[in-house]
Amino acid sequence: MKNKRSRVIATITALALVAAACGKDRDSSASSTTAAPVTTTATTAAPETSAANTAATAAGTTPETTGETTAPTEATTAPTETTAAPTTTVPAGPMFGDAPWPCGPAATANKDDGSEVGVTSDAVTISGGDDAGYAGAPGLDHEATDAIKALVAKCNELGGINGRQIKYNYFDAGVFNVGVAMQAACDAQSFFLVGDAWSFDGNQEETRLGCGLPAVPTFAVSAAFSMGKDVYQGSPNPADETPAGYFATMTKLLPDAVKKIATLAANFSATTEPRDKTVAASPAFGWGFAGADLLYNPVGEADWTPFVKQVQDSGATAVYFIGTCLPGFQLFAQAAKANGLKIPMLADTNFYEAACAAANTDGAMDGMYLHLSYMPFEDADVNPATKDYIDLVTANGGDISLLGAQATSSFLLWATAASACGDTLTRACTLTNLANTHSWTGHGLHSEADPGGNHPPSCNITLQLEGTKYVRLSPTKPGTYDCDPSWIAPVVGVPALAAAMLDANRISQQFAVAGG
Repeated sequence: MKNKRSRVIATITALALVAAACGKDRDSSASSTTAAPVTTTATTAAPETSAANTAATAAGTTPETTGETTAPTEATTAPTETTAAPTTTVPAGPMFGDAPWPCGPAATANKDDGSEVGVTSDAVTISGGDDAGYAGAPGLDHEATDAIKALVAKCNELGGINGRQIKYNYFDAGVFNVGVAMQAACDAQSFFLVGDAWSFDGNQEETRLGCGLPAVPTFAVSAAFSMGKDVYQGSPNPADETPAGYFATMTKLLPDAVKKIATLAANFSATTEPRDKTVAASPAFGWGFAGADLLYNPVGEADWTPFVKQVQDSGATAVYFIGTCLPGFQLFAQAAKANGLKIPMLADTNFYEAACAAANTDGAMDGMYLHLSYMPFEDADVNPATKDYIDLVTANGGDISLLGAQATSSFLLWATAASACGDTLTRACTLTNLANTHSWTGHGLHSEADPGGNHPPSCNITLQLEGTKYVRLSPTKPGTYDCDPSWIAPVVGVPALAAAMLDANRISQQFAVAGG
């Protein structure tokens, strides 16, 4: 069988769905330029409330005003169920999800004089790309670009960024050529990177910082980029925090199984970093580990039986598999079934994939659990943003995936911040607006996050693969999340975080430019 690793690295960043969290907020590196306020709409709370406040309010308690929480010493119980309800506010224009599009014509003549990189009075240049040219997995992460192209076309149709038509440059990094792609984006005089989906993003940072290019990416894998200067994500994935709702929910559902977990991760940083975060943070929520920290070849294994035997020998009561569903996890699950290993299999958000479910015709992957902080596509009939994303991208000839929904959230975040600058568009203004955005749902695509503070959502949906369908386990009601303000876990003592060299404002100094 040909080893085609679909989404080996990049969509692992959907691990990025945690909560509004521990540690102080990152400070924006933007200047003190006064910017127009950014208005965002949260699905579970009024604008400008933190994710922690949302859950606390829903629980009938007094919200925290600092946005700081710490992980409990034992598994959290009784999460609050919240519903992603559409806003009832009268729309100011064409809607995407629960909020108006941040695109339209100029109210007055723009005053841009051409001095700002990538901006004129009638155009703004952005860049991005993916790893579609990687020979080992042709088309890798192309769904992010499909979404960005559809969004740019629609935004321009509506009038652009206050009358400025968006010019989008696409660069294919092919996984290993990210430095070349980043230099091309710098040379293109890009105003911002928007929706970029480059897997080895740690290898781009020296170049990006050298040319001062801000980014609102689809995802961030490395600690250096996820905590980087002038980087904001619609779904933040900070290196010093990790999702905890999954830990708490699985402890509740499978209290005995999670006490002794074996881990299997591809032998490279994009998978070992999330493994390390989980191993460091999950014990506070009831997880334990069997000491079987197994590494497999990122391009696949000819025989997964030895890994099954090592799991059996360890006495593990569950397996946490980090990588991709196809073909790696499926082949491991088939080997486990053939050798009588019947224990729960825990996976991450990137295993939510139509191709993964469709491939489970033999049932070998039954009992695989995963988590989301985005509304699943099965809920599109009750969640307007999900339906709008699907309709927009398919109408433009693109493919749908959770990665594309992430790209959509980041594009809308950037466009909202840029549009709020009015008749004079600058990086400094846009960055200030991004830094001031502390309540963001991607117009209802996902639960509330804090991009300005680099804190992800505290809400969680747990799914299980049964046959060729994903089934909601918690909460079971479509259109809802489980939320708890304590579902955020600090990460300490992991190698990637140490290498990132965070300063007092949680900004990586690993590739800091002298004087920058």
